[in-house]
Amino acid sequence: MGRLRLISRKFESLWTYLASYLIGRLFFRSALVPAGPARVMVFKLDNAGDVVLSSLVMPRVSEMLGKAEVVYVVKKGFSGLLSRVDCVTGVIELPAGLGHCSRVGANEKQGLRASRKIIKQAIKDFRPHVIIDLRPTQLGNYGALLGRFLGVRRRVSLDRQRLSEIFGRDKTIKWRRHEVESFCSALEDAGVFSRGSDYRSWLTFWKDESESWLRPKSRYFLLQPGAVWEYKKWPERNYSSLIDSLAEYYPEHFFVLAGSADEKDVCSRVREMTGKKVRERVLNFAGKTAINELVELVSGSEMVIANDSGVAHIAGAAGIKTVVFFGPSSPERFMPLSERQKRVKVFHHKLSCNPCDQDECREGPQTYCLARINPMEVVEYIRSSLGTGEERKKIDTRYSKEPFLSYQ
Repeated sequence: MGRLRLISRKFESLWTYLASYLIGRLFFRSALVPAGPARVMVFKLDNAGDVVLSSLVMPRVSEMLGKAEVVYVVKKGFSGLLSRVDCVTGVIELPAGLGHCSRVGANEKQGLRASRKIIKQAIKDFRPHVIIDLRPTQLGNYGALLGRFLGVRRRVSLDRQRLSEIFGRDKTIKWRRHEVESFCSALEDAGVFSRGSDYRSWLTFWKDESESWLRPKSRYFLLQPGAVWEYKKWPERNYSSLIDSLAEYYPEHFFVLAGSADEKDVCSRVREMTGKKVRERVLNFAGKTAINELVELVSGSEMVIANDSGVAHIAGAAGIKTVVFFGPSSPERFMPLSERQKRVKVFHHKLSCNPCDQDECREGPQTYCLARINPMEVVEYIRSSLGTGEERKKIDTRYSKEPFLSYQ
């Protein structure tokens, strides 16, 4: 059944890309980008990390379109990811679950109907000049068609790149080109960006809001042991072992376990596997924070340690030192980006089957790629990055001696 679902999802994605390409050719081929201040609607119906990556490009888009207003269309609950992007003046949220491969689970038809109504009203109210669809979906195609008849003058989409990755010359570089480079390339094709520059020169990283009242004043590591896919998770036992080791070297630090409500049990198991003396310093915040509160927790941490996930991308965008574990997916394509890229450390034990479809693993649960990353290797990197001993005793005004538990 898993293999059949995967094949069905691939065919659904292929049809969506083809439909998106035809819409562009038939309705937007000769449309011009407006000369003055534009109104831009961005469709990013995807997971949290993808929304974060797209947000790094939007300030440049706004600048190139005459200080354009930007409104995002995202999954329900993701609006807090865009609070630090000045050009984003509004966020429209669609029903929960909509996003990955345009699926909404058991309530798919009901979710699609409700989402179409929301999109229709949003386009009528906002009257965008430009629609940017950074992951072609059924709803993005619907918004483009409707928008064309309501005054949308240009559409930017990744459909040509995705089709080229499947059938054309881009097959060989699909997993070596970063996703944000793909965004910028699509904007070049549409005439929004000039050609030939390094895509990183177009990125604007998140501003620091260090005075936020949400941030606790104690030192802490933030860890995310969960992930959307089972085989994107570094083993839970490795996380608990890592915490036990770090607790010895950093006795004043707490360990915050973060994630969605679906990841609460994973975090609970990791906490229970830590040593008794350490456990009181391990706090399970999974499912207890809204997305904007999670952003604040990430931004206040000394280091983030996470699987290939939204938390890792939030940390990169916010300039926090980050350790991220990659397994079945490609770090060349999906690694977190940071203003200071040396702050992001990728651990990846690449096998011949990488990248894979992530639904199952021929290697088995004990020897799959992520299980081969040794916790002590991670500990040694963190010690070399943060330092230990006397250099850690210097006064740092960011932190106080008040207990972390007071934050709860």
